[in-house]
Amino acid sequence: MPETGDDTPQTASSPQREPVVITRADHKGVLVCGSNKAAQSRGLAPGMSLAEARSIYPALRDLPEQPDLYERHLARLIRAMDRYSPWVARDRFLQEADHNHTGDAGLWLEITGGSHLFGGESALLALVLRDVKSRGYAGRAAIADTAGAAWGAARCHPAALADQRILSLPRDHDIAAGFPISALRLAEQTRVTLFRLGLKHLGDITPMPRANITTRLGPEVLQRLDQFYGRLPEHLNFNLPDRPWLIRRSFGEPLGDAANLAITVESMVTELCNNLAQENLGLRRIILRCVRVDGHTHTITLGTGSPCQSAQHVLRLLSEKMPGVDTGFGIEQVIVYAPWVEHVAFRQSRLDQQQEETTDQIALAQLIDRISHHLGPRDMLFPPGHHASHLPEQASVRQAVNARTYPARRTDMTLPKRPARLIDPPEPVEILARDTNGTPSRLRWRKMAVDIIHAEGPERICPEWWQCLDQDEYALSPKTRDYFRIRDQAGRLLWAFRTGPTGQDIWSIHGLFGD
Repeated sequence: MPETGDDTPQTASSPQREPVVITRADHKGVLVCGSNKAAQSRGLAPGMSLAEARSIYPALRDLPEQPDLYERHLARLIRAMDRYSPWVARDRFLQEADHNHTGDAGLWLEITGGSHLFGGESALLALVLRDVKSRGYAGRAAIADTAGAAWGAARCHPAALADQRILSLPRDHDIAAGFPISALRLAEQTRVTLFRLGLKHLGDITPMPRANITTRLGPEVLQRLDQFYGRLPEHLNFNLPDRPWLIRRSFGEPLGDAANLAITVESMVTELCNNLAQENLGLRRIILRCVRVDGHTHTITLGTGSPCQSAQHVLRLLSEKMPGVDTGFGIEQVIVYAPWVEHVAFRQSRLDQQQEETTDQIALAQLIDRISHHLGPRDMLFPPGHHASHLPEQASVRQAVNARTYPARRTDMTLPKRPARLIDPPEPVEILARDTNGTPSRLRWRKMAVDIIHAEGPERICPEWWQCLDQDEYALSPKTRDYFRIRDQAGRLLWAFRTGPTGQDIWSIHGLFGD
């Protein structure tokens, strides 16, 4: 689950070049709770008193905190994060004024089972941070197995790149041991006490006897430490989306076995699909969330290649994931949510009625969903598609199975022959001998000597000039390729190209023809 922290946004009227701070009045006096980059560059940090800040920079401009404006910005950000997960929770620790004099806010996103929909965890982190930045906020984010670990990793992970702040325990135990004690969300007085005792990092606390920690420091340290490592569950107050395609059921008597859970899920999915059918909608993604009495949650996320209204098909996909749900001491709440729905296209097959799609088309779409479901997020089922580029390695792309295809060219156009198998990247070869024209007659490829029987060419392919410009904005001619179709002694027809001037040319194999 990623945890993001956001600085108080600057208003449009606030200057960016002069030091500006946001102030908050409490029992300690007037304190700085936010500052722009100009103020930070002069050593003005959140948490110090306004009098101390003015002693450092007398011409300092201060603005009073506006909780209502701050709340509106945070609510807008929560709505934006809904695209990544329907379960978004506020950081209650940072909402408490006694713990937060930095102007930060925090959000937790439950992404269990859904990161592959965005290309993996690293890609998801990059998308979240880019989205946060595009809305005018500064943010930090991390992914971890627990909420506490995500909170600490977002602020303390040593990774150079933000999208690499992924903490997996116990694999990354050594990394977590280097986190400062501030990663545990402790009260300020507790942090001061730990620091005076010489306990500055998590690795300094974990080896200590648990009884001694409780006796000397109280129960807070152990509680936060156990929440960090997942030994103690942490209940987050998720803001469930206010949308019609969410069904939630709570049970006074928890569901104790898989059979009752399956019956409940079947009823809820059927109800959801019926509601969608009434609006001529079909789901493209469905999320099943089971909450146990001990606070542990199990989330299943599934996607379909086309809008689906068939409860039977959805249940069949879910049934393959349901055995992994551990009911434990009982399931007290079940949530079924369709975050992505689309209109179902109608096709008129007869004059007296409308029919959504033919039976064969529906069966094909469901078969594709089942195959994709079994392959998993790393293996993709896709057909090749055409791309408007004359470069061989860019002329084809992966497209969705159910994507609408368009003709790549006119039917009366004659295209040059291209190999059935393209080698990407091209494999360099060593020239052993040449004929009188400079064309290789013998070469070494894949550690084997290859005799050239026949060669056809050249076919010159120039790079895309708008992509290959030098410092003076001129097209780079050295990247021009001359392609040859060569046949070796084994009868193989290879597609080779050369780059560079004659005598200094470099040859590579780029493909194999099927004939």
